[in-house]
Amino acid sequence: MLKKEDWGGLTIVALLATYIFPPYFVYLLTVAALTEFAHLWTTRLSRPDQEKFIDFEKEFRKGYKLEKAGDGKGALLWYRKLEKEYAGLPQASKLATLQIKKLETEEKKKNSSPSGLGPSGIPKSGPRASRTDKKK
Repeated sequence: MLKKEDWGGLTIVALLATYIFPPYFVYLLTVAALTEFAHLWTTRLSRPDQEKFIDFEKEFRKGYKLEKAGDGKGALLWYRKLEKEYAGLPQASKLATLQIKKLETEEKKKNSSPSGLGPSGIPKSGPRASRTDKKK
């Protein structure tokens, strides 16, 4: 078979390599290499920016606690303050902006549903009208 075809050394090495390295392993190595190369293009924070970001996280936590306590408007004001204060740090201002958008959509949903009705228009709770009043 080798005499009929014009086989190059590289072709034979490639065929032997498929027996040694199965295709899924080659795929896994390729993905790992590309992922590692992607780390070269990621942005790194300097030490002062890291400290600033840590301070942002501490302040962001205060807004999160307000949000979990049910004070959505207070949390919204807090996140807006953080967005302005950390405008020079893109990662921090982006997080604050995303949280503001989330809270605003939740407020719109809450305000759009009629009072006493849930999101699907079904009454939240309360007694139903009884027929005892009609019998009198």
